[in-house]
Amino acid sequence: MRKYMARRLSSAGILTFKEKHGDRYFVCNTPEDYCKAAMKILKERASEKFCWYYDDPKDPDTGLTRAKEIIETNDLEAAFEFLDLRSDWEYEGMDIEYPETY
Repeated sequence: MRKYMARRLSSAGILTFKEKHGDRYFVCNTPEDYCKAAMKILKERASEKFCWYYDDPKDPDTGLTRAKEIIETNDLEAAFEFLDLRSDWEYEGMDIEYPETY
């Protein structure tokens, strides 16, 4: 697992996707849970009739072609990284909340 991801995903948390019609929440206990949730969202977004991913020659790591490659190879870590790279885009926010423990 990529170093920055390992630190970020090492604790249980709630992965939130901020989408156009509402937020979606995934309870994640392991790094694999975070990556599986990301793959689920990526598959949905890439297969939508009006998919807004497009290929930008200046940034090939965030386009539709890259999304389809990730899905074909079922690269869970790459799915998380792809969505993380796009998390500042409109309707594509992704955030992790780490609840307090007692």
